[in-house]
Amino acid sequence: MDLEITYERDADGKKLSSSIPDRNKEWVLAFVAEHSVKSPAEIETVVQAAHDEMMAAIEGLSEEQASWRTADGEWSVLEAMAHLVTTKRTMAGLARTLAAGQRPPGAEQFEEMAAQDGQVMVSPASLAEARQMAEEAHERWLAVIRALDTADTETRFKHYIFGAMNAREWSVFQAVHDGDHTPQMLRVRGAPGFPA
Repeated sequence: MDLEITYERDADGKKLSSSIPDRNKEWVLAFVAEHSVKSPAEIETVVQAAHDEMMAAIEGLSEEQASWRTADGEWSVLEAMAHLVTTKRTMAGLARTLAAGQRPPGAEQFEEMAAQDGQVMVSPASLAEARQMAEEAHERWLAVIRALDTADTETRFKHYIFGAMNAREWSVFQAVHDGDHTPQMLRVRGAPGFPA
């Protein structure tokens, strides 16, 4: 689902604030609440389905197509994949820490929008590499999800839009995050001027 998050930017393009339609925020919170109380196997099914849709969105692309950017500067598919891999890696580690009843060192500074939004710390050289990195990061998530039966549910970390979530909730939220960027990549593929 495209969450329709929009940003206010300063003259240099730096993000100052974000907004999301109330109906979309309410949908996310309800989705996370509904699925986070389910068994690890059921949570895995939800997360796997979103991951599969995201991976299907990059099928058949050439390297040229994966690197192409729209005129309005939206991320290329490769850049979106870099963000998705970064987030999967980072949040899987966060969820593992929360599941153990701990908060990562310096957690407070990362509970701010600037530290969470649009985070990219990997630079895959090709779509093939991005695909492999995404699959590896996804497997890390699945390992966290499979151990959720014994996870602490009191320890939380705040998402800059959706509030504080525990390990179970962050795990379900991974499906939401994949689902938000999948339409973005499909929009790039359908944009005027997309290479044939």
